Amino acid sequence: MRSYKILNLALLILLLATFSACKKVINVNLNSTSPRYVVEGNVTNQAGPYLVTITKSINFDQDNVWPTVSGAIVVINDVTAGQVDTLTEITPGNYNTHIITGTPGHKYQLYVNAANNVFTATSTMPAVVALDSLYTQASPFGGKHPQLVPLYTDPVLVGVNYHYYHFTEYKNDTESSDIIVRNDELVNGQVIKQPIGGDGLNTGDSVALYLECIDSGVYQYYSTLNQTENQNSASPSNPLTNLMGGALGYFSAHTSSLKTLIVQ
Repeated sequence: MRSYKILNLALLILLLATFSACKKVINVNLNSTSPRYVVEGNVTNQAGPYLVTITKSINFDQDNVWPTVSGAIVVINDVTAGQVDTLTEITPGNYNTHIITGTPGHKYQLYVNAANNVFTATSTMPAVVALDSLYTQASPFGGKHPQLVPLYTDPVLVGVNYHYYHFTEYKNDTESSDIIVRNDELVNGQVIKQPIGGDGLNTGDSVALYLECIDSGVYQYYSTLNQTENQNSASPSNPLTNLMGGALGYFSAHTSSLKTLIVQ
């Protein structure tokens, strides 16, 4: 889960103007920006149940704790199979599916009604691209930590569309904060073995890497989230979302392939 902190741009501009004048001290009332809903939902090709979480955003000067949203109506519709699943809230803000199964090629629709605020999204699960292997190699720049290298074969794709990939890395059961996404615009149909992540790997570390095949809307979300987190700006923009209705976050129907290793 990644938190969202809304920045009050008008307030920052006012503060900058005040400091540049340097004539007298002015006490500014730091009004909070209205929080926004944050929806994060996933359907995968692995066995369910699948999870949708709903929280609210916080302001930039608040502690990194997201208020959960209870009592929402959450529905996922497998449009391809004609199957509708009404989710159950298992813990505050966490909603589980019951009957749907994640299937490559199927289109899924998410519906959320939280206090009469309605949010919807659609995501189509791509075909599976499996991780063939996972290994480490010495850093080419003389670094003391090895690099992590996933190997997989990108399927040949004809036309203007691309395959989109998202990687999630765990080291010693702790998820990496790195956002790693790729597409095959320049490597369509090739065997891919490009190093990723692996920062600070040491002998004996346990590593798990998930390769997720995502659709274009989810790829845009992760790409812009990565840009936002790397911005050196007082007012970074929010990442793009495939959710309609004004919420932050994403809804992703994706496949997942896992490889693990112990660093030697």
